[in-house]
Amino acid sequence: MKVGDVKELGIVVSGATIGAIPVQIYRSAERYAVEEQLVGVVDRENPGEMVIGFLRRVTKLEPVIKDRVRTPYVDRPDMVDHGILLPYTSAIVKPYVAVRDGKISEVTNIVTPGSKVYLIDASILEGLFKGEYIYIGTHKYSGWALPLDVRYITHHVGVFGATGMGKSRLVRALINELATRGYKVVVFDHTGVDYAPYYQTVIKSTEVKIPPNILASVIARVAQLQWQTHGEYLEIATMTYEGKWSKETFIAHVKRVMKRLNARDSTIEKVELYIKQLVDNTFFEELNARVKLPGDILSIDVSPIVVDLSYDTDLSVKQAIVASVIEAAWNKVKREKTSTNVVFVVDEAQNYAPQTWTISKDAIETTVREGRKWGLSIVLASQRIVGDIDPSIRANLGTIFFSRLTAPTDIREISMYLDLADVNESILAQLQPREFFVAGLMNPLRKPVLIKTREV
Repeated sequence: MKVGDVKELGIVVSGATIGAIPVQIYRSAERYAVEEQLVGVVDRENPGEMVIGFLRRVTKLEPVIKDRVRTPYVDRPDMVDHGILLPYTSAIVKPYVAVRDGKISEVTNIVTPGSKVYLIDASILEGLFKGEYIYIGTHKYSGWALPLDVRYITHHVGVFGATGMGKSRLVRALINELATRGYKVVVFDHTGVDYAPYYQTVIKSTEVKIPPNILASVIARVAQLQWQTHGEYLEIATMTYEGKWSKETFIAHVKRVMKRLNARDSTIEKVELYIKQLVDNTFFEELNARVKLPGDILSIDVSPIVVDLSYDTDLSVKQAIVASVIEAAWNKVKREKTSTNVVFVVDEAQNYAPQTWTISKDAIETTVREGRKWGLSIVLASQRIVGDIDPSIRANLGTIFFSRLTAPTDIREISMYLDLADVNESILAQLQPREFFVAGLMNPLRKPVLIKTREV
């Protein structure tokens, strides 16, 4: 493969394997030797092929002043000014793909020592990837616009990073790309500040009608009533309730239902007391203003659509709205028996898909497990992956964007089902806002690539 005018960075030294190529950097090129630099290696015995990879474990060494070895320089540091030192920089190239004749393939040959390492730019990779790609950012150093295969959005996406790293900006860039490709994007904005101000079609959560079966779960949670004991009564009561909502009327109705079902007097009294004491009057009054059916939201011929959940203060109600809209999409595809292109974006996902049970968790879990065949996709954004997201849900996220994380256990969790190619906590700690690694199915290289997301 011709390397043209690209800059020569160093040479391969002894010890290369399929998964790691040790290199020494020329002194004149040391300023380019940074973690995540995009490089190409041309094997001296296979010159028609270039191995594309990224620099990792960049290390400054010196053959005389060695770590854990006592030398005269330690006791007489002034000798450094008069001695002969030979500092050099070494690194590991993590090979990702091989390029030959304009086509990419897996790396199958071990690179020969003495081969040249080159600093490459975006022009070498442009045109190699053909398909349905979207773009939300560029590689930090080379400027390569990383193509993301939109076909794998149905395998679901997770966006994780500490506060202030730019998760919302990344997700907004993703939303915009999906919307321009014809996807129906429904965004659940937990706080009302990260998405609602940026889009025209915004629905207040207080407008959304909660289906009776889900409403029963909300009442049980707010009233602190055990679902196993009281759920059946509440569900039948919400399904058979008629007229204008009020707390007194609903309590009277649920008592009649429980009596017809032969509930114990003590159980009836408990339900009455708990609802009366723990559920505000405004909760029932606001039900009268909820007139927009969840299915109506999906019928709006605009994308994206933002559901501003900040208008509801009770987390159970927010979860109920998320569950209602997702279940409405499931009802539609099952009723029509046709696939769709709907992407649900769940902001602050730790509130909606945690390890403990929540009203919205079942709908999200069903979607990540079975949504692919029906064209239903989920994008979850959260600070953490281990403590925030249920294991059965996070294991079904086919693509992960991750930046600086709040706990070392998160990077270990990601490494259990994605090849992280030596990306570790120390690398993540150096990342700046809007810098994210992307790994998984949407990334054509599959292994992590560091991108800087565009401003949105």
